[in-house]
Amino acid sequence: MILPIILFIVIILAIAMLIMFSVYILLPSINIQEENSDDPVIPQKSKQSIFTIQKIQKTELKAVVLCSCNKSLNLKHSNFNESNTCFMAKNSMGTGYDCPFACIGLGDCMKVCPQTAIIIENNTALVTDNCCGCGKCAEVCPQKLIKLVPALQKTIVLCNNDNQEYTSCSEIQKEKNIERIEKKDFKIYSKCYKIIKNIKNKLLK
Repeated sequence: MILPIILFIVIILAIAMLIMFSVYILLPSINIQEENSDDPVIPQKSKQSIFTIQKIQKTELKAVVLCSCNKSLNLKHSNFNESNTCFMAKNSMGTGYDCPFACIGLGDCMKVCPQTAIIIENNTALVTDNCCGCGKCAEVCPQKLIKLVPALQKTIVLCNNDNQEYTSCSEIQKEKNIERIEKKDFKIYSKCYKIIKNIKNKLLK
C-alpha cells in the first residue's frame, strides 16, 4: 500500500518539475523580451545589438578561443567584478590577469551564441561541439580571441599572446589538439524547445 503512494507522489513531483521547467526556462527563452536598463556604460541599443539572438545557418567553420582553459597565471586585479561584461572589464581594468591577451571569461560570447555552444571553464570561454560557425561570438569578444577555423582542422595554437615577456601563463604559445566537448544537456533542451515552439505556433494559427 505504501509503495503505490510513494510512486504517486514521485509522479506528481516529476510533473510539477516539468511544468516549472517549461514555464520558467523554455517559455521565457521562446519569448525573449526587451529589458529596460539604465546602464550608463553600455546604452540599451548597444546592449541589444550585442545580445540579440538570431537564427543562424550552419557553416563549414567552427569557432576556437585562442586562450587555453587549462592555463594558470597570476591575477593582476584582486577586485575583479564578475557581474561585469567582458567589454566593461576590458575598459576599466583589463583582463584581470598579468597577461593582457588572456580571455576575460565573463561570457559576452556565451550570451550571444545562438547554439548555446560556449561554456566558461577556468574563467575562459570554451567552444563545445554545438558550434555552427556563425561567428557571432567573434564579433563581440573585446579581446579578439575567437577565430573561425575549418571544422576539420585538428590542431591550433591556443594563445594570442605574441609578447611572452609579460605574462606568467603556463600555456603560452602551445599547440593543442582541437577538442570539442559534447554538451549532452543541450540536445535534451533543444528537443523540448522544439516541441513547445511547435505547440505554440499551432495555437497561434
